[in-house]
Amino acid sequence: MVLMRKLYAFASLFVIFGCLCLAQDQASSEIQGTSLQRLFSEIAQCSSDSCKEDLSEVIATKLDSLLRDPATFNDPFESLNYLGKIYSPDKKVRFYTWNLSYRDGSNRYYGFIQYRPDGTDVPLVYRLSDNSDNTEDPENVILNHDNWYGALVYEIVEQEHEGNMYYITLAYDPHNIFISRKIIDVLRFQDDIEPVFGYPFFSTGNGVHSRVLFEYSAKVQMTLRWAASLNMIVFDHLSPERPSYAGNYQFYGPDFSYDGFKFENGFWNLTEDIDIRNIPEAL
Repeated sequence: MVLMRKLYAFASLFVIFGCLCLAQDQASSEIQGTSLQRLFSEIAQCSSDSCKEDLSEVIATKLDSLLRDPATFNDPFESLNYLGKIYSPDKKVRFYTWNLSYRDGSNRYYGFIQYRPDGTDVPLVYRLSDNSDNTEDPENVILNHDNWYGALVYEIVEQEHEGNMYYITLAYDPHNIFISRKIIDVLRFQDDIEPVFGYPFFSTGNGVHSRVLFEYSAKVQMTLRWAASLNMIVFDHLSPERPSYAGNYQFYGPDFSYDGFKFENGFWNLTEDIDIRNIPEAL
């Protein structure tokens, strides 16, 4: 009986200690989140681009350290209003993205990926370095986390193919004062470790591409989203305001018709002029 009491007391202390550690971890995460939010707010007050870049580097350094704590994978980071946070449907991948808007209207993107392979609770962390301004032939090149085609990731679609999982990312790039972009990209993990962006998945009738870029007037909005009921990635068809503006994307915008990509026979195949009436999720 005495032994049982001692074991019970020890077990109770272990539980209390565990709860205290969890509470301390959560409190620490909240404190760091508050500190990061303060830095994001300071960026909005910067009067120079160099000030914004310096603060963003401080944020990136702090996030790099913070995200290596396994507890942060499930942290909602509710206080971080300026940081985009999104999970893959299988809860193995989490994207964090944000942008700097420069005084000339251009943008630069920052990001991180947390990835939890099967069988581990400790996430792998990758910082994403935006190299979109220097990327040639962006729809066909294969990239990695050190030369990422930067944008704000807002939706992730999973696609299993030949025994491998591919994460189709939908992202927004308020590129400059004239042109905005929407981007469909592909993330996969080579050898279940290294992130690779791009894969020859997208058949458009104009060849097969590793990612898809849409460019259009910064004055309008474009829909690009996953429509589960159609099993398609659905988007606005973009056209120039006048035929004479063909190829000048600052004059492109939705023409009230819709296209989509549907995965069939190993490719995301383009389907034009689809009917999305009565499909609220596609609008």
